[in-house]
Amino acid sequence: MMKSYLMENFGYNEPIFLNELSVDGLSENAVRQSVKRLVANGFLERYDHGIYYIPKREGLLGKSYLDPYFVIMRKYVKNKSETYGYVTGITFANQLGLTTQVPAVIEIVTNRESTNGRMLAVGNLLVRLKKSTVAVSDDNAELLQLLDGVGQAEKYTELPMEETIDTMLSYVKQKGFTKEQLAEVSSGLTGATAKKLIEWGMIYEFTP
Repeated sequence: MMKSYLMENFGYNEPIFLNELSVDGLSENAVRQSVKRLVANGFLERYDHGIYYIPKREGLLGKSYLDPYFVIMRKYVKNKSETYGYVTGITFANQLGLTTQVPAVIEIVTNRESTNGRMLAVGNLLVRLKKSTVAVSDDNAELLQLLDGVGQAEKYTELPMEETIDTMLSYVKQKGFTKEQLAEVSSGLTGATAKKLIEWGMIYEFTP
């Protein structure tokens, strides 16, 4: 029963978080015991404490291994059905093309954190988690990420300010953010970020 459930709902090389695993007809203890047996017989592989996956038996290494970045994204940012976080800091600045720096620590704002800043290690990667002032969802994650990026732009950019602003303006146009979306997250907007949106002309790129 557990094997078929895991294959159907996760498949190969998908992180399976034990504390989120719920199977109809099985108690929490029964689920844990089933996972333990599946690890013992080789069907499941333990990645880290409370994290498992179904490995593919192939290639030179004999079996597949999980990428820690992928585990982090699944745990704190997004799964197949919902978005609950976003990357910020140098990682996002790098994605925008504002910097070539590679972050030593991946910064994430997520609904799955209750503190204003906590460090942890996942595999060989360091992650800094922070709770969001506005609940992150599929509809607002990219906009909240952008607003963080605006607030942090001068801290991380390696470009002249004119190019930095042009980059941010192009991103707003590309994503097609609306004034309605901005209004819905305005409670989490800092005064400094709101000022930049006006001074940099970004406010005028939000569609009606």
